[in-house]
Amino acid sequence: MDVVVLASPSRSYRQPCDDDHSPGIGFSQLETRQSVNSIEEIKRGRDESDLLPDISRCAAPGARVMTPEDEASFRRHGVYVQRPAEDGMFMVRIRIPGGDLLPRQLRTIADLAREHGRDLADITVRQNIQLHWVRIESLLDILNRLRDAGLSTTEACGGRVRNIINCPVSGVDAHEIYDAASLIRQVNEFFGGNNDFSNLPRKLKIAITGCSLRCVYPEINDIGIFAVRTETGQAAFRARVGGGLSTTPRFSKDLGVLVEPGEVVELCAAIAAVFRDEANRESRERSRLKFLVEKWQIPIFRDEVETRLGRPLKRAPLAEAEPVDVNDRTHLGVNRQGVLGLSYAGLSILGGRTTGHDLRLLADLASEYGSGRIRTTNTQNIILLDVPDANLTHLKRELDLAGFDYEPSWSRRGVIACSGIQFCKLALAETKGLAAELNSILETSVHMPDTVRISVTGCPNSCGQHHICDVGLEGSTTTINGVKRETFQVLLGGGAGAYETFGRRIGARIPSEDLAESLVRLFSRYNKNHREAETFQEYCLRQSEDDLARLLRGYPDAIPARDIVHDALLASG
Repeated sequence: MDVVVLASPSRSYRQPCDDDHSPGIGFSQLETRQSVNSIEEIKRGRDESDLLPDISRCAAPGARVMTPEDEASFRRHGVYVQRPAEDGMFMVRIRIPGGDLLPRQLRTIADLAREHGRDLADITVRQNIQLHWVRIESLLDILNRLRDAGLSTTEACGGRVRNIINCPVSGVDAHEIYDAASLIRQVNEFFGGNNDFSNLPRKLKIAITGCSLRCVYPEINDIGIFAVRTETGQAAFRARVGGGLSTTPRFSKDLGVLVEPGEVVELCAAIAAVFRDEANRESRERSRLKFLVEKWQIPIFRDEVETRLGRPLKRAPLAEAEPVDVNDRTHLGVNRQGVLGLSYAGLSILGGRTTGHDLRLLADLASEYGSGRIRTTNTQNIILLDVPDANLTHLKRELDLAGFDYEPSWSRRGVIACSGIQFCKLALAETKGLAAELNSILETSVHMPDTVRISVTGCPNSCGQHHICDVGLEGSTTTINGVKRETFQVLLGGGAGAYETFGRRIGARIPSEDLAESLVRLFSRYNKNHREAETFQEYCLRQSEDDLARLLRGYPDAIPARDIVHDALLASG
């Protein structure tokens, strides 16, 4: 059954990419002088109990009209209208706290993808899994079966506390500082269904980790809580607040405090309460926590948090934590766990795109050769945990036969991609296929000494986190010789950690079909000219934007990258 989506005259429909940086599903920002924006009006008139009845009513036989209010309610239940809207299809985002899955849960997702989503599933940068091509009459079956499996889509979208992310090898990593899995569960249980926090000004993204690599990127979360070693060698947590990307990227700022594990839940609650009560609700463009932190700065913000807690927080010896100087935070590959005789297998799922068939196979392999525990990652990959040494050879053989990559190349390790124009109404360019094409060419054309993070993002909203990648590719359209073509703006030198820097927007829009050649030329020049021990990010930061732009576009004395790419394409078949 097709569904006609009605828009009010002053609204245009928009669709967020897989991490939802848009002002809201179905509605663009209203250009009015209203004291409260339109999304706030809709939220104020709706109750959580309305959600399932709304879906039932819209899915009833003969029902063909879906109002903007309905669509806002759907969003709060993790359901988005998919591009193109006239097809009446939906995207369903499944919330997976900490990326933690059991085989029966992954099999449920796999079966739903095969039955209702044309066998397609996407892993997101917040450890969620998304289904596409879902018809409205399938929604109740999907939601009920997810509930029976202990999964949910609730609060995966909208102005809520989003899926709380964790290190995907929490509890097994030999180098971790603290196993934060129980903290994820506690924080998730606190906010889940909590009416005190059901109407936030915008989304609130929380990352909590005991990982020594800080793989959850606390630098770009609204609340980023990460473990450190104190002077006595004990584990404690530091907190950063106000991070976020989208069209106005901001790095989070350190609160300058140390908290014990038992204080993490109440600290998150206090920060969320300040956000709920003090953030800007009149302009959705300025309603994220990052703008409140930027306006107040840390001393005032920290004072307000302490007021909510009713006590002062312990000050850290240093105002800011020492950065982590590691570019590869993926945990990919086969690695030893902290328990002798066990390993985990981090599998590269290129661009996060996979199938229901493959997900079911992974659930079976996890059960047969490991403990059955499975984790999705915030780099769009999957990890199988607790594989005994005696099973490693057999598991690798099965993975090889099925085409899963547990020894990814330098390029494949670092590639991420948003949903792109195939499903997202905001996107201007295709992403998933391009990411696969770029990887195929790069890994066979040029070798890099370290992982280089490459993001293919379909629009400026940074669902693919292109602002903090070594190479950020932002989709756009450009008229060239009178013809509108799909192009990508290139951002270079972004990263978190030792060089906490947003990528510089290089003055070049490269047509999609020329990107591989441009990047081969760029990486080859780095290999030829970089200083000893200089990373690719450092190399890009010391080059002028003009020189980088000329290199990307190509010029007479440039490396003949087109010949290299042509040979790579032939080699890859």
